[in-house]
Amino acid sequence: MPTLAPGNSKKPGVSAYGPNGFSLLEILVVLVVMSIAAGLITIRGTPGDSRYLQAEGQKLSQILRIAQQQALLKSQEIRFVAGSQGYSFEEFNGLTWQPVTEEPMLRTRVWDNGPIKATLLNQGQAVRFLIISPTPGLITKSVVLQKNNSIMALTSQTSGQFVLGPVQKAVQNRSGA
Repeated sequence: MPTLAPGNSKKPGVSAYGPNGFSLLEILVVLVVMSIAAGLITIRGTPGDSRYLQAEGQKLSQILRIAQQQALLKSQEIRFVAGSQGYSFEEFNGLTWQPVTEEPMLRTRVWDNGPIKATLLNQGQAVRFLIISPTPGLITKSVVLQKNNSIMALTSQTSGQFVLGPVQKAVQNRSGA
């Protein structure tokens, strides 16, 4: 004759602490709560286009500063070219413009967060490239970055350093206002 061990009940599937497992309703409630929490984390944790542009602009500002220092060290102009997929730095070798090879930070790069529309402005006029010269001048240069509805601009200061700032100034210069 079988005997019961302490803590076991007579009914199969039922312990001294209640039914074994979870009911379907309990599982569904937990799944709904977890889905809502995951949705909130995804919405709050995913940076928007403006955050992407902010990060790209800050990084590009530092790289343009390195390009300016390289131009100063070599006493040679460096050309900055940007497109929707990425950007590059070139130096004149006497005959043609070639990618900068001596400074690894000035290598050809792609935008980190997908295609970005980059507009280069020299004194408010759209140009295909910007010249980073060894001596900073009074010419205002801007790099306007746009991703979907977000837009930001890097504008050169009198020191030659590019600063991430409001896009209105660069766009006003472009429109001639």
